[in-house]
Amino acid sequence: MRIVDPASRRDSRSAAAVVADDLRAAILRNRLPGGERLRQDAIATQFGVSQMIVRKAFKQLVGEGFLTAEPRRGVAVAVMSRDEAWEISQLRAILECQALRWAIPNMVRADFLAAAKVLDELDTATAVDAKILLNGRFHQILYAPARRPRTLEMIETLRMNFERYLRYTWEQTHHLEQSQAEHRSILTLCEMRDVERACDLLRKHVLATGDLLVDSLTPKA
Repeated sequence: MRIVDPASRRDSRSAAAVVADDLRAAILRNRLPGGERLRQDAIATQFGVSQMIVRKAFKQLVGEGFLTAEPRRGVAVAVMSRDEAWEISQLRAILECQALRWAIPNMVRADFLAAAKVLDELDTATAVDAKILLNGRFHQILYAPARRPRTLEMIETLRMNFERYLRYTWEQTHHLEQSQAEHRSILTLCEMRDVERACDLLRKHVLATGDLLVDSLTPKA
């Protein structure tokens, strides 16, 4: 795992947040695989920070679902599971559909143009990192007009944790083509101010991704 000295970024962000960001990135890219235990003292030495700072970073990542904590055993990278993939998908469907329902009446032409531009870029993206970034950006543009910061924060946390699964899906399947077709249909319905059909399609879009992941993570007989 490539480590960036957190001291160089402390002017704008806390050292604990920087450590958490780097560990999260390593987990998302499978440089820290599921089940691997992280020693607080080793991580502190690796980053050149105190164990208290590492403890704060661990606490943040446990709250986000990237690490699991066990009494007297420390923390380990959370293992991807079909049950978690299913649960996150269900929660995403509920929250993202509600956000879209709030957002559509507030959308303006600039929102539609920005979303369409991201989809065009996603059509030509080749790197998985770029695809995931652009996919997330498209959904953020759709929900931002809802102007519900607490809901949007919850959605972002769920989407961030779901990225491990999304990365697996887009690396192992041909999911992007179907996903893009659904994205464009959702955007068209938003432009038409068809709230019910847009939300219904978004719900099916989110749940279909979850079903694909659950199937991929289910042991085959």
